[in-house]
Amino acid sequence: MKRGKAEPLPRTRAEFHRAEHNAVVVDGEVYFAVERDDAIHVLSSRCPHRGGPLHLGDVEGGKLRCPWHGGMFPMARLCDRSHPAVRVGDTVTVYLPTGKSEPVPVKTIVRAGVTAA
Repeated sequence: MKRGKAEPLPRTRAEFHRAEHNAVVVDGEVYFAVERDDAIHVLSSRCPHRGGPLHLGDVEGGKLRCPWHGGMFPMARLCDRSHPAVRVGDTVTVYLPTGKSEPVPVKTIVRAGVTAA
């Protein structure tokens, strides 16, 4: 059996204005943006324990609390697993995995009552 390089996952470009949006939905999956150490990090919103919506959680003492089960995740660890993103002014551009080679739907969202900036 010949072992070759793994095929890279297809990705789609998502772009959003940070002053207006703090999350993006790509092919049904939610990703959210956080700022840490003067850098922008785009993270999957899916809690690894129960699949809860981490973009609805609160940051407390450098940790993100899952709104479903209360689990705490260190922001440093989450940011280490973030998707590479570039911020120019208030515009964030990120390429997110889709698992599909054809174009996928992308839309932006903002958490009610929370300032995106």
